[in-house]
Amino acid sequence: MSFNGLQPADGPFFLAPGQQIRVNMWYGDPGDDNGAQWIMAHPLAGEAPCELVISDQSKILDYAIGCIQENGPPQACPGQDPYYRYGVTITNWGSSGVHFNIQGGGNV
Repeated sequence: MSFNGLQPADGPFFLAPGQQIRVNMWYGDPGDDNGAQWIMAHPLAGEAPCELVISDQSKILDYAIGCIQENGPPQACPGQDPYYRYGVTITNWGSSGVHFNIQGGGNV
């Protein structure tokens, strides 16, 4: 599944020169498993020349209901209703601030 132009409801992301941001995205609620997904930062048209670098691609597994084991040292245990999220770190290697959104999709 591909996606294009994802951004917060209040407008595109913004990064100053040398800054980075962690962005997590998901399909459905709380998060469907869509296999391997790539996320790319997409500078908006009209921005100054720039270079946005992605790193630390990740797939996150979490649970809607978790638990802590009792009777002994505390130990987290898997919960119920697993869901998946996808993440990436985006860094602005350019010399100007830049507005951007994200695009990407799965391996085909």
